[in-house]
Amino acid sequence: MLQFQLTTYNPDKEYSGLYIFILNKGLNSGKPLKTPCPNCFVCKLKNEEEREQIYWLLFGLWQGKAFYTSLLGSVIPYIRKNDLKDIIQNGIDKLNLNPEKVKKNISAVAKIEEQRVNILKQLDLMKQLKMALMFEVLK
Repeated sequence: MLQFQLTTYNPDKEYSGLYIFILNKGLNSGKPLKTPCPNCFVCKLKNEEEREQIYWLLFGLWQGKAFYTSLLGSVIPYIRKNDLKDIIQNGIDKLNLNPEKVKKNISAVAKIEEQRVNILKQLDLMKQLKMALMFEVLK
């Protein structure tokens, strides 16, 4: 069973190892991050396998807007730590129902995300190429 510990991010503390950072303010609350930001929670895990499973669980919940109903605040929405814990625990409980299918789907989603990042890089390079070609013409 997946075990996690959720705390509030402290910028004075150095985090290295088996951590995931979870955005806690804004409309992207619940989004998993590899690097910390000022408005995030820290999720500490026991091993790399759990880290990957929780990361992709959070990614799926975030993409599915599972955190949206728990957002509070009128100007800058945010999510409470206990609400986040409950949503993650419900997700873990659902993952435990069919672990083989979960591993297969997590692998597929990871590959899709990797492809998405590569395509975004290619689009950025094409944009730079267009700019370079236009600058060359306008010299």
